[in-house]
Amino acid sequence: MKIVLHILKAFLINFLFIGIIHAATQCPSTSPKAAGNSAPEQVEAILNDVVCSFIDLNANDDGSVKSTMNLTKKKIIPFIDLEHSTEIALGSYWNQLDNRQKKIFERDIKNSLINEYVGILAGINQWEEINIKVDDNFSQNGNTARVKVSISLEDDANARATVTLKLINKVRWKLYDLEYQSVSILDIEKIGYDSKIKRQGLEKLIEKILSSS
Repeated sequence: MKIVLHILKAFLINFLFIGIIHAATQCPSTSPKAAGNSAPEQVEAILNDVVCSFIDLNANDDGSVKSTMNLTKKKIIPFIDLEHSTEIALGSYWNQLDNRQKKIFERDIKNSLINEYVGILAGINQWEEINIKVDDNFSQNGNTARVKVSISLEDDANARATVTLKLINKVRWKLYDLEYQSVSILDIEKIGYDSKIKRQGLEKLIEKILSSS
């Protein structure tokens, strides 16, 4: 179960759906730019593209932290709506920030994701065994969508878990949050920021973020 949860956490940084996707039989993948515009089509393309990229990376014996970070920045981060994620994580504090300060917190969220998950991604060597099943009955409300995704490993019946991915469409579908067992990653981030701001104040926290970046 531990490896599946690690994969789920790493996949926070994007994706979704349609039917059963077995990574090993989906390569080479369709570029997200060439896929259809619906949420399922976009996420399927993103998912396959990321998994196939990691399969190729490991096949070339280059699953280092540095190469994984480069791949993450190229294949994963662009498909997260960091602005929307940051706005939710800051809650009522968001409207107190100017544009420069909003970008500082947005960069902090991005760096947090990279620092926390790149090591996990670099340590995964079972990319060919990953099976993903997306619930066809996803919900959509305007430009947001919620999709349940089940992830398992091919040869381990007990290694499985289900998450709900949240997406928003401004120009294209992007991920902004993930829920596991009713716990939202952004809820956790929101609690963390709220605690820090109440202790230090917005200006002090911004100074600390800048000094550590």
